[in-house]
Amino acid sequence: MKKTGALLIGSALGLVAGQTMASGFGVSYQSVSAMGTAYAGAGVLSENASNQWYNPATLAGLKKTELSVAVHQVWVDTHFEADASTTGFSNGPGDMEDVEPFVGSGFLAVPISETMTFGFSVTAPFGTKVEYEDNWGNGLSPVGPFSGDFYSTESDLQTVNLNPSLGIQLTDNLNVGIGVSYQTLDADIENAATRLEGDDDAYGWNLGLTYSPDDNNHFGVAYRSSIDYEVEGDITFKTAGPIAGPHSGSTDVELPASLQLSYAGDLSDRTQILLGVEWMEWSSLDELVIDHAGPAPLPNPAVEAFDWENTARYSLGLRHGLSESTVLRFGVAMEESTQGTNNRSAISPDSEKVWATIGAGFEPMENMLIDVAYAHVFVDDADINRADASRAPAVLNGTYELDADVIGAQLSYRF
Repeated sequence: MKKTGALLIGSALGLVAGQTMASGFGVSYQSVSAMGTAYAGAGVLSENASNQWYNPATLAGLKKTELSVAVHQVWVDTHFEADASTTGFSNGPGDMEDVEPFVGSGFLAVPISETMTFGFSVTAPFGTKVEYEDNWGNGLSPVGPFSGDFYSTESDLQTVNLNPSLGIQLTDNLNVGIGVSYQTLDADIENAATRLEGDDDAYGWNLGLTYSPDDNNHFGVAYRSSIDYEVEGDITFKTAGPIAGPHSGSTDVELPASLQLSYAGDLSDRTQILLGVEWMEWSSLDELVIDHAGPAPLPNPAVEAFDWENTARYSLGLRHGLSESTVLRFGVAMEESTQGTNNRSAISPDSEKVWATIGAGFEPMENMLIDVAYAHVFVDDADINRADASRAPAVLNGTYELDADVIGAQLSYRF
């Protein structure tokens, strides 16, 4: 399996994704200043270098060299309650391990002329880390085994994205931006029957524009392409005895494209109302079809079904300048789920969410900015009812209960 320089860079920066509390296994935690307004307006403001992630055109609003580093600490509270009536036997004692992921990102903006600014970002846009205790889910007999182990025991997926970009001021009212992404993926997905390990790297692109028809209204639109991987690695069939493997295997994975709309309206010299919509094309992740070199009678290809749905996040925020050196931020957001009861994935369970956020920005000295933010993520209880033919007779029936708290801090320095 390939080991890339970008993955090593990401590890050094502490880009560790856990149960992400975003749709699918997306990671929302890129910018602390943007989190303070629940990401509303993130693709039209040029508050600091981190806004380039949401829209490269925002780089054109930065007229000094700037370095921004953001860190997020996430606490995820998880619980699974199996439905004992499904089999009539006792449920497994196991549950999900609570995770406390740490997510970091870095951004650079360098003006190269009066109308052009170069940007570079290092982020972890996708990832999940889910680990179950042994013997979870519904009992299949009076003494076990338990169904949950056949759907997932551990999922560990990490990405690192390197994204050079360029923002250009075309007129006083119109900016455009374009960028290229080099992204690595490293995955380890395991259940009681199989384990898939693999990695790859691939390229994508992003573009955007910002437009201000007058002094009080500002609009932004940005698109980020999907990224297609040909993941190569190993697959092990744990219950297959002497032919279990590992065997070399490969599968195609398409991580979703996204479209972001942003608006900032000036209510006064100090106060802005912010709106945002982010759409993600999760339907591109239909299934993993894993071709491998294992002998018969091992199933070839092996298939892991997802059948996820596209999602949108709707955000409303308020940004208020308390003084020349202090900004307050507030936000709420509603985020749709990729999954329903019949296609909920034990690999990365997802449900509808509501974000409530608060944040502040300070300028303690000339050219230095410090942003802090807090978010609580309310997650709807998520029922699951899976009876996959490939896992028969393991029926997984129950309810996930999840919520999360996030704190973030970001340091920006202008040279």
